[in-house]
Amino acid sequence: MAASKRLTFLKGLMNFAGIDAQRLNARWVSSAEAPEFVHELKSFIDTLKQLGPSPLKREQAIPTAVAA
Repeated sequence: MAASKRLTFLKGLMNFAGIDAQRLNARWVSSAEAPEFVHELKSFIDTLKQLGPSPLKREQAIPTAVAA
């Protein structure tokens, strides 16, 4: 329950910061469920590919003026 509340809070914070909340994903998978883990990971990677580069990467690429 606490993890669910944290995820909800973090996703709201990400949206506020202009970052798509789909970039954060959490799912419990048992160590005995290797195929399920692989499926979840591939699905998340596909989602990230569809979303494109991180908006934070673009911000880092823009040089900021330094006050003299």
